[in-house]
Amino acid sequence: MRICLYTGTALPKLGGQEAVVDALARQFQKLGHEPFVMAPRPRLPLRPNDASLPYPVIRHPRFYSTKFLVSWYRRWLRAAYLRHHFDVIHCHDVYPTGYLAALTNNDLRIPIVITSHGGDVREGNVRLSKPGMRPRFTRAVSDADALVSIGRFTEEGFRRLGANATKIVTIPNGVDLDPFREPAARPADLDARIVPAEYALFLGRLALRKGVDTLLQALAQVTPNGRVQLVIAGSGDERPAIEQMIDKLNLRDRVRLVGRVVGDLKTYLLQNALCTVMPSRGWEAFPLVVLESFAAGRPVIGSRIPGLEDLIAPDVTGLLFTDESAADLAGALRRTFEQRDWAKAAGQTAARAAADYDWSRIAARHIELYQRISPRFSPHFDKPALSNDR
Repeated sequence: MRICLYTGTALPKLGGQEAVVDALARQFQKLGHEPFVMAPRPRLPLRPNDASLPYPVIRHPRFYSTKFLVSWYRRWLRAAYLRHHFDVIHCHDVYPTGYLAALTNNDLRIPIVITSHGGDVREGNVRLSKPGMRPRFTRAVSDADALVSIGRFTEEGFRRLGANATKIVTIPNGVDLDPFREPAARPADLDARIVPAEYALFLGRLALRKGVDTLLQALAQVTPNGRVQLVIAGSGDERPAIEQMIDKLNLRDRVRLVGRVVGDLKTYLLQNALCTVMPSRGWEAFPLVVLESFAAGRPVIGSRIPGLEDLIAPDVTGLLFTDESAADLAGALRRTFEQRDWAKAAGQTAARAAADYDWSRIAARHIELYQRISPRFSPHFDKPALSNDR
């Protein structure tokens, strides 16, 4: 199949959506298909190095506005189709990419699939709340032949936009298991006080929604052990506020901020943490960090919110705590630090659970979906109802 993965954001920007699109494109190639990633040019100072990627990337100008002149960009989608003759367009936003695909539906007449990564279907998000924008979102959802829900949060978001329930198909995100099959070597420049199995790991953006402030307040309620007990890996606008809170709570000797991590350093920190902590506020769509932690054989402590509740089995693969409750999170941290046998067993169970999310399996489920709705593979295709595969 020739598959257009149309996304509002792609590499070299690093984030969950960009990682998902990249992983799917690579897996589709391994399965013998022809993926094309289509995306706007990134904002400076990011400069794409598309030639280094194993799949072709089609770029168009960055959106002038997310409200005005958006329909003009369908010309690039039409041009890409005329050149490559895609069998399916898989959009990784409801808006603007899903909307643009809907605007070309009468011309191209190929199946449209939309995956939401959470933010675009969150009630009250900036784009959706602008006057006159909701009809564009509902047009995209209505015209799509299939809506891929990565979890309960995005399914509920699709339904709020008026989606036909028969179009919603649940396919979660995946994880690359290969980096975790062997122990990663300890980086030579890693702080010597970061000792294996003695620290909890936060891995993510340093943003208010990610709840690092709650995590620090919880750690202050846990007995010090003379070593680093928390490693914070990530970058973002909240770093100055986080550093101030570390000093205010007298946690400087117990916390290390290591910045954004990738590659072997990221793998090492995941494999050698006692646990990973996700103290997010309000919602998560489908956090890849949970799957990466599971693949590394480590349990996850997470807020009791949509997205985390869907992945973490309490007492089995991790623990859930009341959203924004530092006292509740402190109790979960104490249990994990004190009950090492439980933490080890939970990590082993988590590693087995991660196998179900291997990207090769997830990509194959996408291909099955494309083939069911593609006229090339279903000659009598007439937009049939889809079962909700879970």
